[in-house]
Amino acid sequence: MDNLSHSFVGAALAELALRDGAMPAPRRLFLAAGVVASNFPDADILYVGITPPPLGYLLHHRGHTHTLVGVFAQFALLALLCRLLPATRRLAAADRTRLLALIAVSLAGHLLMDASNTYGVHPFHPFDSRWYYGDAVFILEPWLWIVLGAAAAANARGRLGRAGLFALVLLPLIVLVLGEVISAGTLAALVATSLVLARAGRSLSPRARAAAALSASALFVAMMLGLSRVAEARSIDLLGPERPGQVKDVVLNPNPASPLCWAVIVVERDEHEYVLHRGTLSLLPSWQPPTACASHRRAGLGESRWSGGNRLVWTEEVRLPIEDLRQLASRDCWVKAWLQFGRAPLVREGTILDLRFQAGRRGNFTAMRLRAGPEAAACPPNMTHWAMPRADLLEAAR
Repeated sequence: MDNLSHSFVGAALAELALRDGAMPAPRRLFLAAGVVASNFPDADILYVGITPPPLGYLLHHRGHTHTLVGVFAQFALLALLCRLLPATRRLAAADRTRLLALIAVSLAGHLLMDASNTYGVHPFHPFDSRWYYGDAVFILEPWLWIVLGAAAAANARGRLGRAGLFALVLLPLIVLVLGEVISAGTLAALVATSLVLARAGRSLSPRARAAAALSASALFVAMMLGLSRVAEARSIDLLGPERPGQVKDVVLNPNPASPLCWAVIVVERDEHEYVLHRGTLSLLPSWQPPTACASHRRAGLGESRWSGGNRLVWTEEVRLPIEDLRQLASRDCWVKAWLQFGRAPLVREGTILDLRFQAGRRGNFTAMRLRAGPEAAACPPNMTHWAMPRADLLEAAR
């Protein structure tokens, strides 16, 4: 998830951890601890340069700091740093315990939030290095900003703080509108919802506001997980009953602030080829047809075919020889490393990229130029050992 969402969760958890009647100094300490701990696993961005791009980001972001072992190490480090602070030493013993619990829950919450989207995490490394994907929440989700941001703004001290937090939510929403990711009508609905939530929460205590915001966010994520399973089943059904291959994966990504719209990639394999089917699914086409969804409009591709009446429009179908991918993985150490991340691998024009992150003609941060000869055989430095998402394509047909 984005760092704004992580920060709002950390602020809400801090309110729950504080005892009633806490003074300003402990409140500031808890707030800082919650926000820092909720974002701390993303400190891996500071060392992605130890491996050349794009592999550095692909292999090390959401890498070791996003495992349970890494979270335990980060907890120990943050607990030590807090212990060195004079403000922590002035706390009562019970409050120091609350502070440590806040740090632990905030770190764990980061992993849970990141597990909810299509990017994925591998939390059980080194015991289990497989990727786990929630495929349920877009990495930038305005509804979470609104729900959590309204509580954070209401709990802020002073009008300036509340105005600053409101602007912190409004500005990225405007950017999404300008980028045609969400519509102006959706922006208006989001802003109206935030005002309603702010007014409804005026009579609540800061702790009650935080608890309500976290509960509403958890319910939203649970709802999206349920909708993701529905979208997966419908995508497979609408792919067509006469397909010769075997569906290996369904990659799902909801459109931001639009739970009815889902970007879909179906990975299918037969004996000699694997096929990537990409399209947009609407769970309620009578209300919002797939062609009105941002994932279809921003794809920059013409309509290829419809499925299920007007429920799903497929915009791209790519067929690639499985043997070519196997040969690349066996002779090119850079591709082998890249395949520790790639879930929907596409080889095109001397480049390998992940179709999950391709939006029309825009750049794809996963794109890597293919190498040849000794350059391909020489492995990149500081490789990781994550399980390959598409190991099922590299195995011999059974």
